Amino acid sequence: MIVMDQEAYHQLIDDTLTYLRSLQPKPLKEKEEIKIDLPPPPSPPKVKTSPPPKAEPLPQKEEKERPQKIFIELTPPPIPPLEPRNEMKKLLKELAPDLYLHETIPSDAKAKRIKDAWKEKREVPDIPILVQGNEYRSFMANLAKAIDTVYGSARIIEVTQDKKWDLFLESKNLKLIIAPDSVIFGSKYLLPFYQENPQQKTRKLGNVPLLLLPDLSLYFKDSYLKRALWNVIQNSL
Repeated sequence: MIVMDQEAYHQLIDDTLTYLRSLQPKPLKEKEEIKIDLPPPPSPPKVKTSPPPKAEPLPQKEEKERPQKIFIELTPPPIPPLEPRNEMKKLLKELAPDLYLHETIPSDAKAKRIKDAWKEKREVPDIPILVQGNEYRSFMANLAKAIDTVYGSARIIEVTQDKKWDLFLESKNLKLIIAPDSVIFGSKYLLPFYQENPQQKTRKLGNVPLLLLPDLSLYFKDSYLKRALWNVIQNSL
């Protein structure tokens, strides 16, 4: 048995540690960096640039020749001869001598009046009060309202040119017509229908009894005349 002194023992340990350290890889320094060689980045592709296009003038459109206006002269058709018409008239006279032939087309105004007669008569009240204009119109309207309340249908009728007065006066429901004398005598449309019998002291417009009123301003000057007018209307109805 070999006995080693203490100093040799420590020396052996140091040599052993030194040997072991030599076997281990060398540690990197703190600031030492590992360099890795990377491949260079690819270069961007080259773009071929073409020169800008040259400005060229736009091609001008060829103007088409405008067609010339052609004026066509229109001539009226020739007037047909009257011989066939005359021959037809001659033939009709031989076949029907009593037949009357009109040279022109007859007017249908009378037929139209007859056709519209029912409209004119339907709108006629039993007791119409004829007025013209707006003077004293409210007085006549109040009179028509009072008569309508007591005796039957009554309303004011404006005297106009376009009214068919002959059809108006033919209405069977007419009982009495009331009108100022200035409206009757101042209207050329109503005056032809006016009739007066001094002996019987009666007045009519067509075949309808007529009550003539004096100047309407008198009824505002004397209230007694309004009462007298109402009495006359009562006696007439």
